[in-house]
Amino acid sequence: MSSPSSVENGAFTSPALKMRRGLAILRRELVGIAEDFWKDGNWESPAPRFKKKEAPLVKSEPAPIAKPAEPKIPRGIWHAAPGEVSEKMWGEGCVTPADEYITDLLIKPLSLTKDMSALDLAAGLGARMRKTSEEYGTYINGREPDPEIAARGMALSVGLGLGKRDSITAYDPLNLVETRKYDCIIARETLYRVGDKKKFIGAIVGCCKPRVQLSFTDYILNSESLNQPAVVAWKAYEKDAQPASLVEMAELWAKAGISLRVHDDQTEYYKKEVKRGLVRFAKFLASGAKPDAETKKAIEKRITTWAHRMAAMEQGLKFYRFYGLK
Repeated sequence: MSSPSSVENGAFTSPALKMRRGLAILRRELVGIAEDFWKDGNWESPAPRFKKKEAPLVKSEPAPIAKPAEPKIPRGIWHAAPGEVSEKMWGEGCVTPADEYITDLLIKPLSLTKDMSALDLAAGLGARMRKTSEEYGTYINGREPDPEIAARGMALSVGLGLGKRDSITAYDPLNLVETRKYDCIIARETLYRVGDKKKFIGAIVGCCKPRVQLSFTDYILNSESLNQPAVVAWKAYEKDAQPASLVEMAELWAKAGISLRVHDDQTEYYKKEVKRGLVRFAKFLASGAKPDAETKKAIEKRITTWAHRMAAMEQGLKFYRFYGLK
C-alpha cells in the first residue's frame, strides 16, 4: 500500500482513487474518530487532513431547533439495540437527522385535528408520531421497513401506554396493504429505496381518502449528477438506492392523481445537521462508551453510509421536502 506522502505527491491521479481517498478523509473529518476510539483495526489508518470549503449559507436556512440531550454513556460493554447507534447521533427516539425541525416541516402544512387519521410510512422508533399524536390528537398508524426497528419502536409505544394509538408494524414497500383510508400520508427518505416506485405509489393512493395530503422527504438525483464519482460510489455501496429526479418525482405522483404543490430544497441545512450529529456521536464515543464487536460493525456501517451520502451531496445528490394534494 502506498504511503500517504505518495498520494500527496500525485502518484495516484485516477478519479476513482481520488474519490476513494476523499471518502476516507471525509469520514475521519466528519466524526473525528478512527484509531482514537479503538485499536483493533476496524478503522483504516488516518489520512492527511485537508480543509474543506464551507458551502454557502442558504439565506432562508433556519437556526437549529433545540439541541438534543447528550446521550447517556452505557455502563460496561455497550450492545446497541436496533436503531440505537442512530439515536446517539440524532437524539433519543430518532433514527434520522434533524428530526424535530423536519417533523415541523412535515406536520404543520397538514393542519391536523383529532378527527383526522394519518399513515406514517417511515415511523422509525416512533418518536415523531408519538409527539404528533399527542400534540394534535390525530390517530396515526406507523409502518417501518426495518423489522427490528419496528419491533423496538412498538415496544417503546407499548411501554408508554400508547400501543393502540401509536402502533408501529413492519412492512414491505412493494407489498403495502392497508385496510383503512387515511387523510394524510407522512414519510421520510423512503421512496428513493423503492425500485418499483409506480407500484408503491399506487398502493399509497389506494389507501387515501379523496382529499388526501402527502408530506414527505426524500433524496433527489437529477440527470446532470448521475455520473459523478461520489454519486456512483454511493449507489454502489447503498445498493437499493434508486433516487428519482425532481421531474420524475412530480410525474410519478401526477400520474397517480397527486399534485406536488411544494418541493423545497433543504440540502444545505440537512448536511449541517448530519455533521452536527456525527460530531455528537464522536463525543459520545470519546466519553467512554465501549461498544462490543457487533455494535462496532453497526457503527462502521452507519459511519460509512453517511460518509458516502455526504460525499454524494457534495456532487449533486439533494434532500427535498415535498407536500402534495389529491
